[in-house]
Amino acid sequence: MAITAKINTKVTRYAMIKPLLVFPVACGLLLAFVSPGSASSDDRIDSALATAPAWVAEIDAGRYEESYESACNAMHEKTPENQWVQVLSTLRSPWGKVVSRKEISHLYKPDGYEGAMGEFIVITYDTSFEKLSPATETVVLKWEDGKWRGAGYNAGPKPNPDAAVDQTSPQTETTTTTTKTPPQ
Repeated sequence: MAITAKINTKVTRYAMIKPLLVFPVACGLLLAFVSPGSASSDDRIDSALATAPAWVAEIDAGRYEESYESACNAMHEKTPENQWVQVLSTLRSPWGKVVSRKEISHLYKPDGYEGAMGEFIVITYDTSFEKLSPATETVVLKWEDGKWRGAGYNAGPKPNPDAAVDQTSPQTETTTTTTKTPPQ
């Protein structure tokens, strides 16, 4: 009888301690699976922010063919190399060299961008060129083959927020209607 009481006491103690052991183990497993994912996206974002200046440096230097070669497959499928080179030559050449460039925002898009599947980041810069200041640049990168690759570039004059539209000035667009009157 004494042996039975000892066994029942040990079983009862284990039954009481078991939930206390399960909770920390479950929390540890949950953290093990959740943390790497968020750390991974943070690492990817940091990696993209470090990659973008190197890719844009190719464009800054007029090495448009090299920037195309290092770009992602999605860009290659969408834009032929000769068109990429022509557009960048036309766009960037008149502005001269970059005087300054400062990141103002980035947007991580883990589930695709503008209809393309995959992981993207869109980085916006305030930029000054020798002959164009202020300007805005937008750089799009795509995660492909284990690294960030260029997926798009756009730049232009920064809109002037102080330029209000004058509602009192006459409209420059007119509409005319021609009607034919049947002969009588």
